[in-house]
Amino acid sequence: MSAPPENAERRATTYRLFAQALDLPAAERERFLAEQCGHDPGLRAEIEALLAIAREDGLQTGALVGGAGQTEESLTGRVFGRFRLREPIGAGGMGVVYLADRIDGVQQLVAVKLVSSLLATTAQRHFEREVQILARLEHPSVARLIDAGVEEGRAWVAIEYVRGSRIDDYCASRELAIPSIVKLLVQLSAAVSAAHALLVVHSDIKPANVLVTSEGLPKLIDFGIATALRDTDNERAPTLEVGRLFSPNYSAPEQVAGGAVTVATDVFGLGALAYRLLTGVPIYRDAKNPVAYLMAVSSECVELPSRAALAGKHDGSWVKELRGDLDAILCKALEREPERRYASAAEFRFDLQCYLDGRPVTAHFPSLGYRTRKFVRRNALAVVLSSLLTVSLIAGGIFAWVQSGKTAVALKMAARRGEFLESVLKSANPFSGGNRDVTVAQLLDASAEKTDAMAATEPLAAASMLNLVAETNLGLDRNPQGLAANTRALELLRANGGSAAELASTLTTRGQLLIKSGRYRESEAPLVEAVALAEHSRGAEKQLGAALNALGAAYQDSERETQADAMYQRAIQVYKSARLETSEAAADPIANLGVLRYNEGRYNEAAEYMRAAVEMRRKSLPPDHPELLDSEYNYAACLQRNHQEQAAEKIFRDLLATYTRILGPDHEDVLMTRQGLAANLLRQQRYAEAAQEALPAAQGMTRAEGDSHDWTQTAWETYGTAACLAGQGDAGLSALQRVAAFRRTGADANNWRTQLTDVHIGECLVALKRYNAAEPLLRKAVAALEATRGPTHDNTQTGYRALRDLYAATGRSEEADRYAAKLQP
Repeated sequence: MSAPPENAERRATTYRLFAQALDLPAAERERFLAEQCGHDPGLRAEIEALLAIAREDGLQTGALVGGAGQTEESLTGRVFGRFRLREPIGAGGMGVVYLADRIDGVQQLVAVKLVSSLLATTAQRHFEREVQILARLEHPSVARLIDAGVEEGRAWVAIEYVRGSRIDDYCASRELAIPSIVKLLVQLSAAVSAAHALLVVHSDIKPANVLVTSEGLPKLIDFGIATALRDTDNERAPTLEVGRLFSPNYSAPEQVAGGAVTVATDVFGLGALAYRLLTGVPIYRDAKNPVAYLMAVSSECVELPSRAALAGKHDGSWVKELRGDLDAILCKALEREPERRYASAAEFRFDLQCYLDGRPVTAHFPSLGYRTRKFVRRNALAVVLSSLLTVSLIAGGIFAWVQSGKTAVALKMAARRGEFLESVLKSANPFSGGNRDVTVAQLLDASAEKTDAMAATEPLAAASMLNLVAETNLGLDRNPQGLAANTRALELLRANGGSAAELASTLTTRGQLLIKSGRYRESEAPLVEAVALAEHSRGAEKQLGAALNALGAAYQDSERETQADAMYQRAIQVYKSARLETSEAAADPIANLGVLRYNEGRYNEAAEYMRAAVEMRRKSLPPDHPELLDSEYNYAACLQRNHQEQAAEKIFRDLLATYTRILGPDHEDVLMTRQGLAANLLRQQRYAEAAQEALPAAQGMTRAEGDSHDWTQTAWETYGTAACLAGQGDAGLSALQRVAAFRRTGADANNWRTQLTDVHIGECLVALKRYNAAEPLLRKAVAALEATRGPTHDNTQTGYRALRDLYAATGRSEEADRYAAKLQP
């Protein structure tokens, strides 16, 4: 087991004192160390170890403190493997590089690197194994490894000879603009990503290792060689832990501290290289030597690139271009903690390409909620269950026991819940023999099993734990598992005299699980019972509000809007009467009323409800909380229906960037947000852009949920409509007809969604000038929408516009004017 990372502040102190001691004559060091470390024997021991390395390991520490290495004798004319050395062309910390000719009958010019160290026999075998892996790496932007070997204990590597300039010289000599530099970085990142797919890490990305050909193709050299050599040097491991070679201003903090080298190390290297090329200065420009860099990278934050560019003598327009997205991208790549950087070179490349394409990037500067989210990420299992435990203490039976004066019972219940939680979490503790890779789902299933033994002696505590498990499964969309735990909880509560409040809470969870399973009618009975129990239970206002809101959702999903409206209004009043209107749950019925008004076409009212819900959730939830993001999505949808499409577009783009950053590009929430953006662009008549956004959303939803899912059909419908109006009529019509077929099979033919699809098909037929086919379809769909949604509804208005365009195109001006008169201003 590796040691935990050192404290950054202590590490910086150690390196600072080491650097100062190194500059002192040996006779003065004893007094200096006594003064500086007298109170801390451990600190003194660390500094003395570094000083011992400085004395005994001249080669390694010489590189560390910037001293010159030993001068190599000339090897011109010597043969290594199949190559004869012609002339030296470079030197570095690892050795010297020669231009060499191949001598086995094949005409080839290569670069041969001779490594400045001797390898033991076992290390030679390991090195040869490693270079075989590197030889498989093929990418246009990677200098190909041709051969390698060991001669008399000395490792050598032959690589493709690249005729080109260092990347920093290339950019400077051609005075490349920011987009051109970023394009080079995109190509490099793709090369690094390809290597990572083969489990190969470069570990030394810097300008000297990137050459650009006359054609403008960047080539990364020395790929993986440093890593291969480092892994072979077992005998020198203690020395290399603190004295290993590294490249100041490009090496990651974990490298200089002797930690694990991973793909995150290369992400840092790419970020540092990008910083140097785009700002004109290194990431720590005041770090004048390797020791100073070692101290800085261990304890200091990187300056914003847009600010650093001023020191790099760039003008205001250059600085302005860096400000914002490029600031965020580079700062994320250069985070000190590897887990806070991009997870891969591919993600870094994705954001750079988004910048070039003018699309939102996933990188954001850390928000005030970062510390909380960081804790949650590192302690996901504990936080998921313990936070829900806290909720259940209030929303479940314990609060009711306290209200009824049975404080002792409440305290006992709380203690049992705490013991239960502790026993469950121990199963995820790798230091106690538990599973290191346990998932939240596995932990929940294990939790449900643990309640069986508890149920025999403490049935009410077991019921409370089972409902906790059910609620967590609800949040994870594991509805069958949630229902199983919830069923057992209800059985225990009913059989053992569970309180009305806890029964109401458990029944509400059941109703929510059934709603999420699409069993709307079945959800009503437990929710009606939950409302009745909570209404007559002292101190159960929160349970009552939650039950009313869930019952409203059940009514709304089964298209009984009047009953849904009444439940939401009652829930709002309950929260207000109990002075709970600022609680997190109080925003739920307000948000749901907004959705209801939206579906009724009352967009002004919908926007007001949604705005209120967003404001309430911003006060009580962290910035990236799913419920807050959902509210912002719905608010954007309301804005665009109120002809505020540009304001809505900004929200959609911000949400898309946030969801992509949190969930990855293929998550359903990302796909649905992309579809929402596409619908917004469609309303702005930016048809080609809309089709471009809608197509990947539709394809992703098909993969994730299948063609019959409502959101899949909505995405294909948006794509089909946009494609038709963008001049891609055949592809658009095919998509729309497929959606119509699914909707006619899965719902009543008079359902408004089916009628709207027919309107879009009619629009497409008009765009294709197939007027005879379009007219009857449009007239029938518009008549049905007038009856079901009303003449002023947005869907009906879309049908009016399509008929107006049809009649105008066929010269029937009187009928065109009749439908034009029906349009809202």
